Amino acid sequence: MVEPGSIPVTEAVEVFEMLTPLVGGVDVAACSAAELRDLTSGARVAQTAIESLLMRIGVAADRLVTDGHDTSGSGAHGTLLGDGRRVRGSTARREAARSRIAATMSKLGDAIDRGEIGGAQVDAITTATKDLTPDQQQELDTDELIDAARREPADVFAAKVRREAERIKGDHGLAATKHRQAASRWRHWFDERSGMGKICAEFDPERYESIVNAVEAHLARLANRGGVTKTPNMAATAAHELLTGASIRGGGRPHINLVVDWETFTTGAHATSLRETCGGHPVPPETISRLACDATIRRIVLDQRSVPIKVGRRHRTATDGQWQAIRATYRTCAWSPCDRPLAWCQIHHLDEWEQGGATDLCNLIPLCGRHHHAVHEGQWSVKLAEDRRLHIFRPDGTRYSTTRPDRLHNGPQPDDPVQAEGP
Repeated sequence: MVEPGSIPVTEAVEVFEMLTPLVGGVDVAACSAAELRDLTSGARVAQTAIESLLMRIGVAADRLVTDGHDTSGSGAHGTLLGDGRRVRGSTARREAARSRIAATMSKLGDAIDRGEIGGAQVDAITTATKDLTPDQQQELDTDELIDAARREPADVFAAKVRREAERIKGDHGLAATKHRQAASRWRHWFDERSGMGKICAEFDPERYESIVNAVEAHLARLANRGGVTKTPNMAATAAHELLTGASIRGGGRPHINLVVDWETFTTGAHATSLRETCGGHPVPPETISRLACDATIRRIVLDQRSVPIKVGRRHRTATDGQWQAIRATYRTCAWSPCDRPLAWCQIHHLDEWEQGGATDLCNLIPLCGRHHHAVHEGQWSVKLAEDRRLHIFRPDGTRYSTTRPDRLHNGPQPDDPVQAEGP
């Protein structure tokens, strides 16, 4: 480990100036799949180190202003922006925000100095703590949280730190929900250059998901009616028909699906509450109570491993209730790694219906079109364990990957082999 202060700044600058030709000299096109993964891993390590250095630079720049040694007052943002030719202002502002939270939370700052935590984890802490007081921020500066930042995938850690911040605030996200509702906005303008009308909108999670669900549902109707594949252009048609009322005859009321554990639903929030939209956005108990006043409530019973109950072989295709159970378990395609959203997936029977396979949840997984084709036409195979751990095998029978649903466990399992190229 190189000791702090052991490398002169001039030498460090020279090393960084050598990086561009070094990176450009890598023959990526000639790499195998395994080499590309190794190269990515090495690049991520370097990326974390660079992000750590930039955060430390920001901390030092702000300290110079505070101590009166930098009368220009540029601080972290001005220093990180530089001449503005290599980085956008928004990037410099994000890096400055990282530096300020690192300066506030000592344990976090120490981990950054050691190069153990990257920008994504620090961004999660910055976002979660922006409404906390300085004293409340210190409650999050724990060894346990820093250890979680080191070990957990960025999105899993973001959810964890958000829940901890909500616990400290004691309002279960209600203030944040009200803020997002008040910050929702809609803008539109006509672009003379392109001859196209433009719409830009921001919505709180509840309204966002109800709008997206409505558009996706009508888009599916349009695609099924014409027997064609969904396209962005068709999605624009679906949105237009919904907004103008052209879809009312065959449509339905926009809806939002929530995933809530029974204890939270009946008695209120608790330490391990599950209360979020199917897209993974948290909602406060108050919002759940309001929506439940005029809603269809479908109870999905899970066993001790969070696996949904069976439905049976009465239906060839997954029922609406089964889709709700799938949404309560998965956010994306079940294949690992694949981040295609659930709305783009079809339900796959592990044991084919035509061969006696039941339309039971223990026989169903969501697969995007690409991976559905890999199983049916590409001779790849999948096996589902009782805890919904999915084993994926290449056409030659060797194991490619093992994963659990993202709501139960995020990312590949610890016993995963190094993955070779997959579909």
